[in-house]
Amino acid sequence: MFYFNELTDIQRKLFVDLRQVYEAYRLSQSQSGHYAGSMRWREKNGTDYLFRKIGSVEKGLGVRSPQTETIYASFLDGRKKIKERLAGQTKALDVQAALAKASGLGRVPRIVAQILRKLDDTQILGHIRIVGTNALFAYEALAAVTVAGDALATGDIDLLIDARRRLRIMIPDKAERSVAGLVKRIDPSFEILPGNPYRMANSNGFMLDLIRPQPNPAWKEEAGAQLGDGDLVPSPIEGLQWLVNAPRVDALVVDVNGYPAPIAAPDPRIWMVHKIWLSTRPLRDPVKVQRDVTQAHLMRDLLLEKLPQFPLDDAFFNTLPHPLRAASLSLLPPPPPLSDDDDDVFPTPKW
Repeated sequence: MFYFNELTDIQRKLFVDLRQVYEAYRLSQSQSGHYAGSMRWREKNGTDYLFRKIGSVEKGLGVRSPQTETIYASFLDGRKKIKERLAGQTKALDVQAALAKASGLGRVPRIVAQILRKLDDTQILGHIRIVGTNALFAYEALAAVTVAGDALATGDIDLLIDARRRLRIMIPDKAERSVAGLVKRIDPSFEILPGNPYRMANSNGFMLDLIRPQPNPAWKEEAGAQLGDGDLVPSPIEGLQWLVNAPRVDALVVDVNGYPAPIAAPDPRIWMVHKIWLSTRPLRDPVKVQRDVTQAHLMRDLLLEKLPQFPLDDAFFNTLPHPLRAASLSLLPPPPPLSDDDDDVFPTPKW
């Protein structure tokens, strides 16, 4: 039996307030993209022209005229307003984060939350899903509980990529147009490990793995299998096709400093049966086998007690692929024991 701590009324209120401030901040942040870069007049052959520069790319918007004057004035005014709005929302977010931390809402390691926010900023969170132990942070957030014990303790993060579609990171900064570049921007000590091109580790020993489903057949080429020169090479792993094909769930988690981060993970039921399936694999590390079983049973209890929107019924189990359905039998509760009255003697009239 696993124990789940319900959020207190104060924690629930603080979480709602934190989420509202964060959503407002993210909206303003997305709108600020309209005012990225700079705009200026430049004289050429005695005539003023308006230019817009974003990163290293500069584009002419036309000769000075009432129309370009309006464009220039609107740009400056809009950028000033969005900066003022972001300044106020940033302060509000700092205050709410401090309250969330003090109330014990913070759960997610800071480095994990930083990675999640960076993936979200570059609009690839969702194309990349969080699997492994860190997915449990999403599921406990959906249930508004915290899991007691060390079931969520881990020193790495697994990023599952859908290699059937090519990943494109469309941002001005060339240094961040790769998964490795995004991670190094968070912590420059991250490096791709020699001999393990799918893995990065930082100076603290925290590891990040980029993984993908093993194609069928295994030699089949997929559009997203190669991300680019110098980037991570996703490792093909058997069984991940069930997680990449599962419905996605989105949640907002809170890091140890009280700051929110979005997370995308597979349907918790598929995650659960995949975990129990992993525990049956003959080459699975015995230490990991026991952890797989523990986490699968934890997820089962969480689903049964706190997440009725994900029913563990016949309709669900009957849709599972055979390997997952067979492995999931160990997660089903045993039939109730026969009582003393349940024997083969049936009542008859007293003739």
